[in-house]
This record gives sequence, structure tokens and C-alpha cells, in this order.
Amino acid sequence: MPWLTRLIDSERSWAVLMGTSRHTPASGLSAIPQADSSIDDLATALSGAWGLFEKERVLKIVDPSSTDEVLSTLDHMAGSAPDVVLFYYVGHGMDCSGEESGRRELFLALTGSVDNGTEAVRTGLPVSSVLSRLHCLRAKQTVVVLDCCFASRALDSPGAGNMHLLCATDRVKPARYQLTDRHTGFTGSLLRLFENGIPDGPEYLDLHTVFQHLSVVLPTTRNATPQDANGKLPRPHQRTSDHHGRLALVRNPAYGTALTPEGLAARSEFALRVNELGRDPLVEPGDQRMWLAHAAELFAKIAADTASLRQGDG
Repeated sequence: MPWLTRLIDSERSWAVLMGTSRHTPASGLSAIPQADSSIDDLATALSGAWGLFEKERVLKIVDPSSTDEVLSTLDHMAGSAPDVVLFYYVGHGMDCSGEESGRRELFLALTGSVDNGTEAVRTGLPVSSVLSRLHCLRAKQTVVVLDCCFASRALDSPGAGNMHLLCATDRVKPARYQLTDRHTGFTGSLLRLFENGIPDGPEYLDLHTVFQHLSVVLPTTRNATPQDANGKLPRPHQRTSDHHGRLALVRNPAYGTALTPEGLAARSEFALRVNELGRDPLVEPGDQRMWLAHAAELFAKIAADTASLRQGDG
């Protein structure tokens, strides 16, 4: 029997969505116009018809110019004994050595950040500061979602413990986005999941289900760029503890549609993606066998369900 999903206490839960879309000319960082729309649409998804957050408890930080602007927003909920706090960032990530620790660290870009060694440290927001401030809130559960280059560098931070971290890419790879798209590659896939749901999935989309779904969809989604014509979106990474993966942020809009024509088509398309992973030469042989076995199970279940429906119609 599956474990019960944990739902947020909407009256005591917060979502803080931060995005940096523009930078000064000397920053060395390109504009990411998708950051604005990604924040707006994610806020709607979290507090809309399928979301579990209250609208007034979804806070947006757009193009922050200082670390205080971000950290003071987190302080807004201090002392409120929050149930769940979600922190989401979309923008540029800068990978450089911290002044105090000397180790490589992830810095989140602000509008005035300069992506150049010590200047990045001086002008960026260290992710360790965000994690530390989140710890001070003493929420029952904290979720951090990072959609930026080198996002998994945050997993190395001492403050990453006892949190659920979902990262768009690993420690060394850039995140991907197309200038013609409304969202970044990672957030666009996340929003499509929230909008379309999983036909044979649970009633609520818990963090574990979200990660498993994105682990298939992202590396099988092509994102051609002039520098990488055959490129695909990076694989996501996560760190969790105890039963934090059971937490749900949204309902599953496709719940109960597994046997409909639309549901069967969506399940088939997902199974094809799983099969594609199993044939990817960049995937470890052991993982290839796992994906191929899983694809076979999915196809067998789809075939059985389709046959059962045809017998029922007959």
C-alpha cells in the first residue's frame, strides 16, 4: 500500500518566487526574459484551481537588486510557525569560490551582479545565505527549487540538510532556455506537468512523483541552440530526507483519466520517452536496463488496459 501524501497547511504555508530577468550591460550576463513569465505562471499554478497555496501567501521577487531585498522577504514570515516554505529561483547561477569558505559555491544573480570571479562573490546572492535564512524560519518542511546554471552546487552547502532541494541541472552544466519560449526549459516542463497532470498518477502530485516525471521528460526534450544543435535539457537532481518527498504542492488535474483516449495517449508518449532513455548511449548500462525494463512494464500495462476497454465495448 502506498504511503499517504502529505498536504500543506494552506493557512500557514508560503511560496517565495524569485527571478532575475535583466542585468546591467557590464554584468557579463544575458537577459532572461523568461524569468518574469516563469514566476507569474508558477504563482498562478501554485494558487490556482489545482494549486494548494493561498494566493496572498505566494510572494514574488522580480529583478531584485540587493541581497536584503530577498532575505527581508523571507523574514516576512519569521515567527509565524510556518508549515511549509517553498523557495524558487529562476535566473543565472554563478559558480565561484566563497570569500569565507574558499570552496566553490553557487551564487544567485541579482540585477547588478557581475559574473567575474570576486565580483560575482561581491555582487551575487550566495545560496548558502538563502538556505541559512530558511532554516531560521523553522518551518516544518522547506522546499527549494533552483532553475539556474550549476544548480546542484547548492547540494554541497552545509545548509542544504533537512530540506528538499530540486535542481534543474548538475554542478557543472548550464540550464537551458530559448529566447522564443515563454519559460525556461526546466520551469516550462514543470508547469506543463502541473497543467496536464499524470493520467495514471496519484490524486496529488507529490515531490517524489514530480522528480520522477521530470527525470524522464527533461533529458528526452530537445532544446537545440546554435551552440548545441542536438542538445537536450539537462537531467534534474534532488536531495531529500525522511518522508519529505511525500509532500504535495498541487493536485493532479489528470487524476482518474488513465483509461480515457487522452490518458492512454499521454501514457504511451511517456512510455516512449522512458524507452528512449533506455537506448541513450550516454546513460550508464545498468540504468539503461532499468529504463528499458520500466518501459516494458508501462507498455504492457497500457496494452492490457486497452484490451480490457475493447472487450468492454464489445
